[in-house]
Amino acid sequence: MIKVDSIKDIRKLLVNEKNIAFVPTMGNLHEGHLSLVDIASSASKAVVVSIFINPTQFSSSKDLKDYPKTPDKDIKLLKKYKNLIIFMPSIEEIYPENTNKKYELPPIANELCGRTRPGHFNGVITIIDKLFSLVNPQIVIFGKKDYQQLLIVKMFTKKNYPKIKVIGGATIRDKNGLALSSRNNLYEEKQLINASNLYKELQNIVNQIKSSHNNNNSNIIDRSTRKLESLGWEIEYIEIRKASDLSEPLSKDSLLVILGAGKFKDIRLIDSIEFCIGQPN
Repeated sequence: MIKVDSIKDIRKLLVNEKNIAFVPTMGNLHEGHLSLVDIASSASKAVVVSIFINPTQFSSSKDLKDYPKTPDKDIKLLKKYKNLIIFMPSIEEIYPENTNKKYELPPIANELCGRTRPGHFNGVITIIDKLFSLVNPQIVIFGKKDYQQLLIVKMFTKKNYPKIKVIGGATIRDKNGLALSSRNNLYEEKQLINASNLYKELQNIVNQIKSSHNNNNSNIIDRSTRKLESLGWEIEYIEIRKASDLSEPLSKDSLLVILGAGKFKDIRLIDSIEFCIGQPN
């Protein structure tokens, strides 16, 4: 394992590598991140993990300040991987000057999480563009928990970096079903059970839709939304979309995804579940 923090050093290390698998992270690593590194390690002998809390994707300075930072723990967790390069640059290294580049993103970037977090996905693509051009990977792995992010990155990559293959890694959950997230560390332990209610209600909606013989999904979603609100949640959205591109599904579409976002104890969490109705088209 090698750790570097400068663009000069990472370029020097990767200059002769032809098959790089890359896992971009914002640190505070957990088993979900490690599952992505496992995929990368299976795909290539040269693996890069970046740890960088990207300020351009935060709309709130408080949210940025409060984001968990555990660099020593992160390095310790990654020590078991051979041939691993950890790239931990400073903000000044990545953004020597203020950046305000605007990317042409698909309409979906303004929906779902994009409705309440204006500029968020532009900030995500800003750092992805920088890291892709720097690391020059052949394979990149993102978690499916951030399903909208994964789809937007795939769309951007297909257009701008067509030689890169973007892979989605399965969401890793705790024993209560809560998707592992760096933000989970902001909760007290007794609050984690309640935080898992978002996933439980998403799963409940999916089960009801699968067993229902009508198309009145809005009533099912409304009931779960009210239940979550009664448990202390502030729900931003719960929506069902077409899994392939997050467009509004038609009656003939069978491969779907339910996505939800909300705040519990003032901490924002997101989750998603892919599912199928009937025979896939």
